[in-house]
Amino acid sequence: MPSLESLPRRLMLSALGGLAMAGSATPASAQGAAHIRGAYTLMAPGGGSVARVLTDAAQCPDIRLDGQTGPMRERAGPRTIAARVNESDGSAIAPAAFPLRVCEAPIARAVRHAEVGGIALPLPATIIRRIVVIGDTGCRLKDSSQSYQACNDAAAWPFAKVALAAAATHPDLVLHVGDYHYRESPCPAGNAGCAGSPSGYGWEAWNADFFVPAAPLLAAAPWAVDRGNHEECARAGAGWWLLLDPHALVAGADCADPAQFFAGNHTAPYAVELGDKARVIIADFAAIGEKPFSAPDKLARYRADGAAITALALPGETNFVSDHYPFGAITMGKHDALRIGYPSIAQAFGADAAAAGNAAPALPMVSAVISGHVHLLQYAAQSGHPPQFVVGMSGTQEDEPPAPADAQGSPAGISPGDLATRYGHFGYAVLDRLDGGAWAFTAYDMDGTVLLKRIIARRGG
Repeated sequence: MPSLESLPRRLMLSALGGLAMAGSATPASAQGAAHIRGAYTLMAPGGGSVARVLTDAAQCPDIRLDGQTGPMRERAGPRTIAARVNESDGSAIAPAAFPLRVCEAPIARAVRHAEVGGIALPLPATIIRRIVVIGDTGCRLKDSSQSYQACNDAAAWPFAKVALAAAATHPDLVLHVGDYHYRESPCPAGNAGCAGSPSGYGWEAWNADFFVPAAPLLAAAPWAVDRGNHEECARAGAGWWLLLDPHALVAGADCADPAQFFAGNHTAPYAVELGDKARVIIADFAAIGEKPFSAPDKLARYRADGAAITALALPGETNFVSDHYPFGAITMGKHDALRIGYPSIAQAFGADAAAAGNAAPALPMVSAVISGHVHLLQYAAQSGHPPQFVVGMSGTQEDEPPAPADAQGSPAGISPGDLATRYGHFGYAVLDRLDGGAWAFTAYDMDGTVLLKRIIARRGG
């Protein structure tokens, strides 16, 4: 693996100096770059990508695409999301301020160079050969669980180090499997580990939790983004819609109005093309939950998504599915009983509630499912199903019970060699394209030690 010393100077400056990436600005454009607080590329539905720029200037900057200059569109001006009541416990949630202007511009897949304010934006290669996977990255501050991660301690919350190490692998794409924002509650008085940390759902917490530590990876490659349950409308959903969701921002479906959270909690599955008959299908299951559905409209929504995912998995291709909730992870249920996946996921793909307690969808055209949510690293291969990879160990405090030891008490359908769990490590994973449609999955801790290696074969070809 490349050392941190091999990281390009532009990325090192980005990590050390914040999101303006001062080392990449030319003198003629330095003034424009000075107002930019974030500049990154998101893979978008429809096959292209979108440039996203955060600025404190009075208007959006121009973007230069393959030598042609044009204006960026304002996605949202500075705004404050009104105070509201926490749905789960009735507590007050403070207003969430976003003082920056969010700008964007669509980028066709054929474009080879994009620049804003002298900052070169990363663009997807025609054939993507290396994908970095991270998930569950924020620093957990939450009163209801009395969880106060030491955000000021790089060993206790090492996302910045994970991001630097992952950027040093020179990925073509970064896949984040959800849960970016965790600083929900103030740090308690006298707690030195998180003293001074911003909290709540506004820009300051988003910036500290994600944008500052993620800077080298945002500069290294375009991103494909899954939405996690922490980005539901009732939590950090408004920031998700403003800053990271690649879809158009639509009033009434942007998590700003609690009366319309159902609309804001969903987008349809879409495919990110990797080139040469490979794709990642992105599913927004952030609000699906773990339990069987009780609301018919919610069941209908996710049944439609399940059908869409199946339709997007094309014959003869390497099809990955990525969402936040694992389809087939092996976790502890009630009374320490082992379970495969979640009833909600099984129902989304056609199982009824009674049969969904220990089932994962077969998805014969899918090569692998890549998820987060459980704060560990896991590989689980159930006979007749795509293997499940869980990469939920990129920074967030581990608070889930450890998964069962390999080869001990595995559920039906999981043989001893088909379950590997690594608990107690922070890190990331890399997917490397091999010949013949196969991919290599390698997980590393933040110091470069290999934690897990598997080969993913193409299914349904």
